[in-house]
Amino acid sequence: MKFGMLLPHFGEQCRPDRLTEMSRKLEDWGFDSVWVRDHLLWKPHGMEGTNTTFVEPFIALAAAAGATRRIELGTAVVIPIRWPLKVAQDFASLSYVGQRRVHAGFGLGSNRKELAAAGFDVDERAAIYEETVDICKLAWTQTDFDYHGQKFQYENVNISPKPPVPPMTWYGGTSRRSVRRAADSCDGWLPGRLPMATLDDRLSYLHKLERERGITLKAGVIPLVSIDESREAARSGIDVDALANSSEGSKDWIKPPSGRFETVDDLEGLLLAGDPDDVASEIGKFADRGIDTFIFDLRLQFDRYEEKAELIGREVLPRVRTVGEPASAAAS
Repeated sequence: MKFGMLLPHFGEQCRPDRLTEMSRKLEDWGFDSVWVRDHLLWKPHGMEGTNTTFVEPFIALAAAAGATRRIELGTAVVIPIRWPLKVAQDFASLSYVGQRRVHAGFGLGSNRKELAAAGFDVDERAAIYEETVDICKLAWTQTDFDYHGQKFQYENVNISPKPPVPPMTWYGGTSRRSVRRAADSCDGWLPGRLPMATLDDRLSYLHKLERERGITLKAGVIPLVSIDESREAARSGIDVDALANSSEGSKDWIKPPSGRFETVDDLEGLLLAGDPDDVASEIGKFADRGIDTFIFDLRLQFDRYEEKAELIGREVLPRVRTVGEPASAAAS
């Protein structure tokens, strides 16, 4: 399992030094990757305050690349608000300048107004996404290529420089349809926060598609994390109802036996809240399910981002990276 961290490139806690100095520290603390989101017209969720600051993802990752040596760079996820060749060039240039692997996460987005504002037909976003991924794969590996799709057509085009290693592609989404889209065109499936029962359902479907198609997909997760020296402090102030309704896909989540999310424990999978031992133990549950990439989302604690990221690097990562043991054993 690899471990990434969502950068605070949005909201009131966003500052330039948190994209540069923090990326350097995250690398020093042992994280494998840093990740960003993507919006053009960002409207914060309630848990994110009201500040609409949002640094463009490729700019944020370029800042991180310039401050680091090896840490990998990922989008979770870019949405269809750019022309495909521009997306291909941005990922290729980021990988080339950073001289490292880039993770190209793609998604449809949930705010239809963003696509319209970028000049795209919102009813064609699925086709735009599909052709964008196809075009990117060609642009990253081929020279003087042609492409004839439903939405985009190119003759004898080339993007240079090429990425030193072709980016790994992910599809981000929480529904069964998102799993199918990942299997159709990407290397992995990377949902946002999901309750564990819902994650299990989606992973079961992913493995079914793998067997039917004879393919192997990576799987990642991006749960919210609230960590402190004590379990009580980490869970203090958690608004269960707000988190249970914080995602556009929550209507499709599998509910607890009671029929609703009532306690912090009911949020298992979408929220890890506790001390370092608790968090490490919960990560073990994801490792047991074959999750390849675990991305920490600290947006509930962005006001103490440095402190919490260091605590994870110092106390959690060593527990889940024990040499010769699976993460689940290391976390026990």
